[in-house]
Amino acid sequence: MNKNHALISGPMLPAIFRLAGPAVLMMILQGTYNFIDTYFVGFLGAESLAGISTGGFILWMTFALAHLFGVGVSAKVARRIGEQNREEADRTAARGVVYAFFGAVLIALPLYFFMPLLFNLMHAPSAVAQAGRAYLLPLIIGLPTIFLSFVLTGIFNAAGDTRTPFMLMLLSLAVNALLDPLFIFGLSSFPELGIAGAALATVVSRLLWLVLAWRQLRRRDSAIALARHGRLGLSLKDLSEVIRIGAPKAATGVLFSAVYMALTRITADYGTPNIAALRIGHMYEGFSFFTALGFSIAAATLVGQNLGAGKPDRAARAAWLTGGMVFALTTGVGFVFRFGASELAGIFSTDPAVVSAGATYLMILAWSQPFMGIEIVMEGSFSGAGNTLPPMLIQLPLTILRYPAALLLAYSAGLGVAGVWWAISGSSVIKGLLMMWWFQQRRWVHTKV
Repeated sequence: MNKNHALISGPMLPAIFRLAGPAVLMMILQGTYNFIDTYFVGFLGAESLAGISTGGFILWMTFALAHLFGVGVSAKVARRIGEQNREEADRTAARGVVYAFFGAVLIALPLYFFMPLLFNLMHAPSAVAQAGRAYLLPLIIGLPTIFLSFVLTGIFNAAGDTRTPFMLMLLSLAVNALLDPLFIFGLSSFPELGIAGAALATVVSRLLWLVLAWRQLRRRDSAIALARHGRLGLSLKDLSEVIRIGAPKAATGVLFSAVYMALTRITADYGTPNIAALRIGHMYEGFSFFTALGFSIAAATLVGQNLGAGKPDRAARAAWLTGGMVFALTTGVGFVFRFGASELAGIFSTDPAVVSAGATYLMILAWSQPFMGIEIVMEGSFSGAGNTLPPMLIQLPLTILRYPAALLLAYSAGLGVAGVWWAISGSSVIKGLLMMWWFQQRRWVHTKV
């Protein structure tokens, strides 16, 4: 039995673990990029740490826009593989690479010019905004590496090959860890670039990942081969279909970033240490987030391929089994947050105000971790079916409501900055519950891709 056939027949748990294991490790490594950057930037002071936090929200926006192409291409490739149409799967993947590259160029240009405005909207102190802009500039220039890495990872995952991107990510992360102190502090005759050096190290290591992934996918014996099968079939109709599938997730991600910028305005009223606390909280939440995201990749692949093979019941079972595993794992993460918050926050800063703020944030986040996990897996399951509208309809309004809820809790209810943390955590709980309910309706079974 070949690997792809094993995903649409046979025992479910081994298939989930085979896909999710490397995917989870790869996603955690992806989060470790930010962990390493944050660790070294922490030596530059609270303003730099806050700068990488505010810049990170804009970076999330670019990640969200990359989903315009990554989600749609992945869903279409998985469906073609499930239909046993390898040639069209290869062609679909190759078209996705073209779309992603030119899309990144078109998005990078306005982002470069509007970057100062975005920091002004967050009311970031001048020193924080300056650090954030220095961090973002290399990443904006290297935006095609981000978009292409999203698409190529999605192609590997859709084909059931989660091991290759993991191994490449491991190498890339090692390079990033080596380059960070060299570029940030100017060690070994390298120029001292400060916070910009962290971003440059990330771009260089992502570029290495991209080159190696491209070489692998050009091989005809790869799970997906980007070698051409005649004409690629580029068309506005195909592009619009890719964007139709990816747009809801991209829109949700962009709005998510915009709301966090608005929440940063409230947080800024309570001082720079609390802005830094946002970064610390996100670093640790990233471990549960990326774990759930790795399992959601497994769910998306299994749902997509089993729908293509005409097995909707097996697709649903894969989603629920994967969701149950993640709920249990992220409950454990929440327990660690609740009882180890101060120790965890102290890893990134010796400033007592930053440590205290970060610990408070982590203790409040602890309650939402299992629900965030199930939300992500259900979102991946919807994406695998090509039915990305329901997650958007759940996530958009609840993400928007975080801002008025934060205003109410912080100012009117007198909770201060903790009101912002409760608005974030509480909305995650509600989103997870609603996502499970909607998936149970099984309308996604009838989605055409």
